[in-house]
Amino acid sequence: MIARLVIVTLILGIFGWYLQGHSFHERMPLQTPLQEFPRQMGGWQGRDYFFSEVILEQLRVSDYIMRVYRQDDDRGVSLYLGYYETQGEGAQIHSPRHCLPGGGWYRESEQVRTVRAGGRDIDVVQAVYRKDDSREVFIYWYQMKNAAITNDYMLKVQMVLNSLKYGRNDAAFVRLSAPVTSSVEEAVTRVEDFMEDFVPQLDRFLPE
Repeated sequence: MIARLVIVTLILGIFGWYLQGHSFHERMPLQTPLQEFPRQMGGWQGRDYFFSEVILEQLRVSDYIMRVYRQDDDRGVSLYLGYYETQGEGAQIHSPRHCLPGGGWYRESEQVRTVRAGGRDIDVVQAVYRKDDSREVFIYWYQMKNAAITNDYMLKVQMVLNSLKYGRNDAAFVRLSAPVTSSVEEAVTRVEDFMEDFVPQLDRFLPE
C-alpha cells in the first residue's frame, strides 16, 4: 500500500512538473463536430440536453454532446461525450469518481471489465451509484490515441507519454448510464446494447 502511494505521488509530481514546464500547442480537432453525431442509431432515438454556462466554464471542454437515447419501449441510456483538443492546467477531464459524489451520488460498487462492442474489445469502468432512492449504472472510459483508459492516474501518465511521442494529448471522456429499474443486470445489458450501435460511430468523429 505504501509503495503504491509513493508511485502515485511520483507520477503526480512528474505530471505537475511537466505541465508547468511545457505548453501544449498541438490541438487536435475532431474529424466532425459532435453535434453531428447521429441522433438515430439502430432502434435508438436521441434527445439533446445542454450544460449551463457556469458548468461549461468549469469543464472547459472543447466540444461535447449530452443526450438521452431511447428505444420504442422507452428504455433510456444517457450519453455524455466530452472532447478536449488539448489538455493542460484547468482544462482536463474531470473524473466521475470525484464529480458524482460531489453531486450527491454514493458509489455502491465498481469494477473494471472488458466489453465487446462494435467488433472490438473496450476496457471500461462499470459502477453502480445511488442517490436517495435512485440507482444508476455507469459505464465509462477515457479515449486517447491508441488507448482506452480506465485509471485516473494512467490517464495523466498517457497525457505525458502522448505529448512526448506524438506532440498531442487530446482525449475524450465517454460516459454511458442507465437507471436501475428492475435489476443492475438489466441496466448493464441496456447500456451494452446501446454500445453496439454507438461505438462504431466514434471513429468518424474522434481523431486518429
